[in-house]
Amino acid sequence: MEQRAPGDSSASATKQPQHEGRNVWVLTAYGISGLALFGVLAYYFSAYITR
Repeated sequence: MEQRAPGDSSASATKQPQHEGRNVWVLTAYGISGLALFGVLAYYFSAYITR
């Protein structure tokens, strides 16, 4: 089995892109949720104005 030095950053470097990828998906989910909420609010606001 291959051993790595305690200060070797290649072990943590392999985990970093996965963490960044998760952040992208979280921001995407927040963006979609925000757009959906804005759409619902715009619908109710326009329904209130046209009434």
